[in-house]
Amino acid sequence: MKIKFCEKNIDRFSKPAYKELKSKYDDVKVKKDGCLKECRLCRTEPFAIVKGEIVRAETPKKLVKKLEKIIAKN
Repeated sequence: MKIKFCEKNIDRFSKPAYKELKSKYDDVKVKKDGCLKECRLCRTEPFAIVKGEIVRAETPKKLVKKLEKIIAKN
């Protein structure tokens, strides 16, 4: 499984989520991309992309919870 984060979104919002997932799940590829072409979303809230689907949340902590549910299903 691969989870992609936008580098600018990491800088703005999702750094805690990125770091937590990267350290917690060795079997999941947590990647940082330069741009995921979701600029409008990137400026407003934490998000990541899993299997081509956008996963968004109000806070980094909520984003981690949503992503962990997806990880648990796989």
